[in-house]
Amino acid sequence: MKTLPHLSVALGAVLTASLVSSCGADTEPAAQKSATHAVTTQFGTVEVPDRIESVVVIDGRRDLDIALAFDLPIVGIPVETEAPPEIPGPLTEPTRMLLADGVPELYPRNTVDLEAIARVDPDLIIGRDEVIEEIYDQLSRIAPVLPVGSTGTGVSWQQDVTTIGAALNLQDEARTIVDDYTTRVDELTLRHADAIANTTVLPISTSEQGGISIGRDRVTSFALEDVGARFGSAWTAATPDIEYGPENVTAASDAAAMIAAITSEEDLQAMNANPLWTGLPAVRTDRIVRTDKFTNDGGPLTALWTLDLVDELYAWS
Repeated sequence: MKTLPHLSVALGAVLTASLVSSCGADTEPAAQKSATHAVTTQFGTVEVPDRIESVVVIDGRRDLDIALAFDLPIVGIPVETEAPPEIPGPLTEPTRMLLADGVPELYPRNTVDLEAIARVDPDLIIGRDEVIEEIYDQLSRIAPVLPVGSTGTGVSWQQDVTTIGAALNLQDEARTIVDDYTTRVDELTLRHADAIANTTVLPISTSEQGGISIGRDRVTSFALEDVGARFGSAWTAATPDIEYGPENVTAASDAAAMIAAITSEEDLQAMNANPLWTGLPAVRTDRIVRTDKFTNDGGPLTALWTLDLVDELYAWS
């Protein structure tokens, strides 16, 4: 079992969740319970209601993205504990709309409060597998739990969309979500065929102290691969990740254009204070499409957002 040292569970929540579950079983007539169907997941078989009226997402990345893509009735989300992006990200506006509609933020991200989840009494819980693994039993006492993966666990968002769609009897919607992405990839591949073939690119993120990192297991990387991008040499060195300190950012010197996850203005200022960075060809010619680090992992909404970045990246040519 993988340990997540950053994840904590609120004290007393397990007991409260158990009490809520047991009280519900005593007081709610069986006839009033929604019809269910069995769904087998990596953590076991659960009974999922045929009609879903309330969903809690645990992690707020891919699980939230997929819940939004299926237009599920979300009743609880985590609070984003990282600094909010200073430029819009793929889930910025959807999250704003949820909060405007009164959806509560239940607990700080990376800290799961079972008591807060129990209070909103969801029909269904969706969460990233790495996060829910150690608290799966406690969560299951509150509501059925469906796991999703992440780029870190090697599960594609398309796999998760298909799995969640099947679990909720929304197979047609799942196919539409995946097909929309594939259609958009095909459009961009055709429109920018010459630029894709003749432009060396890299997807990078800022790392600590003004360096950069390159990771193959990121949504931006997958999108570029899907359109057939021609990558710079640093891509080959990423197995699947590699970091370069500020003195080694010249590793990106053969890239004519970059998608750069630079979340804050402070990060951007730190990069621009480094003459090795500002001397890179892509920086000198301003062929950088900037996004935030939340784009690195996510689901279909993030993937479609990323294809817009890809479109912008090749539009210079």
